[in-house]
Amino acid sequence: MNAYKKEWIDLLLRQNYPGWLIADDRNHIFINIPEDQDLEAVMVDFKKKIRSLSLKIKAKPDKLGFFIGNSKDSRFYELNA
Repeated sequence: MNAYKKEWIDLLLRQNYPGWLIADDRNHIFINIPEDQDLEAVMVDFKKKIRSLSLKIKAKPDKLGFFIGNSKDSRFYELNA
């Protein structure tokens, strides 16, 4: 796992999102949200928060994707370096 992705995982884990499971998934980060959370609302909120969180990352930026979802549905969001 590269330093950029590790820093993102550590930062996301410190956010204490309710019920979220955050893990390394090969080239991306996998975020499993609870079944009762609305995926569309989570994605809108995630896209807003990701901008401010990115300012806290010190590692050299690299292309990184986030799979966000649960057993019902999932979405992919990509950050470009």
